[in-house]
Amino acid sequence: MCRSLAAVHAINNLFYMLKRPIARLFVLGLLIGCGARGSVAQTPIGEIQPPQNSPQEEVKRITSPRGALWRSAVAPGWGQIYNRQYVKLPFVYAALGGLIYNVVTAHQDYILYREAFQFKAFQEQVDSGALESNPRSSFENSYKQVAAEFGAVSSRPLEAQRNIFRRSRDLSFVGAGLVYGLAMLDAYVSAHLLDFDVGENLSFQVEPRPGGISLKALVPLERRAYGGLSYR
Repeated sequence: MCRSLAAVHAINNLFYMLKRPIARLFVLGLLIGCGARGSVAQTPIGEIQPPQNSPQEEVKRITSPRGALWRSAVAPGWGQIYNRQYVKLPFVYAALGGLIYNVVTAHQDYILYREAFQFKAFQEQVDSGALESNPRSSFENSYKQVAAEFGAVSSRPLEAQRNIFRRSRDLSFVGAGLVYGLAMLDAYVSAHLLDFDVGENLSFQVEPRPGGISLKALVPLERRAYGGLSYR
């Protein structure tokens, strides 16, 4: 009986103390300390948590210059897609498409004028009596197709036009190869530059010189460090 009365008396004293602001703050501090100690106990000692990267950093982390290079070599534009630089795709495909279209059309015109030239050149020798028959008589339709558009022409203009179309076709081949190579180089270099971060501390420096002033722009570059392996 005495113990129960003592317990009730202690509980009443505790509620009475909690009515004071200082006691409340003391109890609140104990609860916060216990919670913090519990959270620390859940983390193993010596374990380092990896930094959380943003989605944009994750995209940049998984790219590699080697992967961008061989993808761009397999298919034009694939390296730009791999680097998430979709804005460059219209320029790559427009340049390649225009050059390839010019290769096809120039080659067709070259074949037409080559056959027309060969027919007309041998036909002129037949007309002059140097030959009895035209060995390229099968190309007569090509000459008639040109003559229907421009009228009767001699072999010299046909030869000159044939050379023009052949040169245009060859140059378009070279241009397509250059665009293909530049697309590969752009994908490779862009994959390297994804690791660099342009800082916000941009500054200009003005230096007086004889006869004027010089202006310099200072752009700090930092290389990002990412953990883990990159996809090849």
